[in-house]
Amino acid sequence: MKKIILLSFGISLFVFSGIHNIKAQAVEKGTIIIDPYYGFPNLGKSFAEGLSSSDVTVKGVGPAGMRVEYLLADRFGVGVDFIYNSFTGTYTDTSNGTTYDYEAKMARTRVHVRFNYHLKASSENLDLYFGMGAGTNGRTWSSTTNDPAGSDENTSGTLLPFSARLAFGMRYYFTENIGINSEIAIGGPLMSVGLSVKF
Repeated sequence: MKKIILLSFGISLFVFSGIHNIKAQAVEKGTIIIDPYYGFPNLGKSFAEGLSSSDVTVKGVGPAGMRVEYLLADRFGVGVDFIYNSFTGTYTDTSNGTTYDYEAKMARTRVHVRFNYHLKASSENLDLYFGMGAGTNGRTWSSTTNDPAGSDENTSGTLLPFSARLAFGMRYYFTENIGINSEIAIGGPLMSVGLSVKF
């Protein structure tokens, strides 16, 4: 339900804002923007839950991250996007009168160089943009257990060490410097929401 409300809010802002040519803009050349955000869904966690038995507990973090952007011109910005997500599966075996714990974790980190093109909006508080980014794609896998017959393992690697992202986003500023952000994208979180701070 929370996801539906957030999606409806973002779409409503876009629909009611319109895109018109006016001079007032929420951002301009020289502006620095910092966007901490949280996204959904955590596809790795959802996939692990689908494969796991009822005895396995699966938890996840993210996707979460932070974008930093600097506007080189009124409409064009460049920056960095850091994206992190993970999921952990835990299992406890109490057979044979002894309790053994097992845990497996996957963590994924992406760092993208980011380019945004900002649209003219109908409000000086609203910032609409298209973005694209590309960069690293790293994964680590680890497992731990107190079972003497098992062993702890750590490994890293991924099928593709490269990742990319295409996004449409908006920021709405309640004050001159503080607002909210939302993105719908391919690559990284499908949808994200968070805070925006500009200088």
